[in-house]
Amino acid sequence: MLILEHRFAHIPQEGRRGRAWLASLPPLYEGRLTDGATVSLNASLRYYHLGDIVVAVEDGPAQVIERTPHIVSTQALDHLVLRTHASGRAQVTTNARTAEAAPGDLLLIDLARPISIAMPPVVGVAVVVPRRLLANGRGASGLPSRHVLAADRDPLIRLLAGHLIHLADVLAAATEAQVAELVPATVALCRAIDTSGGPAASGSAESARDAASPTVLAVRRYIEEHLDRVDIPALMKHFGLSRRSLYRLFEGTGGVQACIRDCRLAFAMRALRQSPTARRPKLARLAHDCGIGDPRVFSRAFRRRYGMSPTEVEPGSTPALPHRPDTGLLGWLRTL
Repeated sequence: MLILEHRFAHIPQEGRRGRAWLASLPPLYEGRLTDGATVSLNASLRYYHLGDIVVAVEDGPAQVIERTPHIVSTQALDHLVLRTHASGRAQVTTNARTAEAAPGDLLLIDLARPISIAMPPVVGVAVVVPRRLLANGRGASGLPSRHVLAADRDPLIRLLAGHLIHLADVLAAATEAQVAELVPATVALCRAIDTSGGPAASGSAESARDAASPTVLAVRRYIEEHLDRVDIPALMKHFGLSRRSLYRLFEGTGGVQACIRDCRLAFAMRALRQSPTARRPKLARLAHDCGIGDPRVFSRAFRRRYGMSPTEVEPGSTPALPHRPDTGLLGWLRTL
């Protein structure tokens, strides 16, 4: 377990404390304090890297945090955040639509899409989970498309929100053996919140572990190295697997076809953000290189995943943020 922590009690000046808090929000967010807000001496922001997930624990001021289109396009993260808080009401804005989250509700934040959250002084807990660990048998994340999950509508939401609050208390003194059990349990609870409203997917904790198995990781590496021509028969032949065995490896994490699609779109995002403006790849060429022959199909899939068209991705290999791109928290997230 790795820990990254920001504390502010050593900064006596109120103005400097506020600036230090805002400097701690990147790379995930840009932020500003709301009018008249101050950062208390007890404010803190702590991240726990637990292997497959990252947990954030925050005791913060009244503020507005944002994932801007620039941050989204330059980082190309494909993770979801589930966040809850103990007091106050937060305003969540996406695509000019605003929803309100009460204490105990869950905020569902897609790091591949822009979002703005205005919140009062809160003690909040969040878990960052790779989308592949939350995928259901239909080949996509089963989590609802709305960004506020109301606790008064679903006991599962109350269960997960309570779990996150108590998880924050436990992690400060948890052993490595305890963390090894807590991580798949936490992922399983996240997966239990399904659009169908039905019971939790069976084998969730087992699926969370399977997603990091050596065979699955080897298949993913092969897919990434052969994007332009990889398909199911090629994977079966290379790894000596039957179709049923191959599908079973990925059945708890969205399916092998979804894995191929996601790897192709991630490749396209990296190519776009790392290309100078004057040398941006042609859409048809990029679609061909990542194995999606029809540019229109490629554009639709890209927009569904990242919330923007390929032509809207800003060039530049790193975000204009005060952290190096692959160190600290961002480095952790890239390894999930």
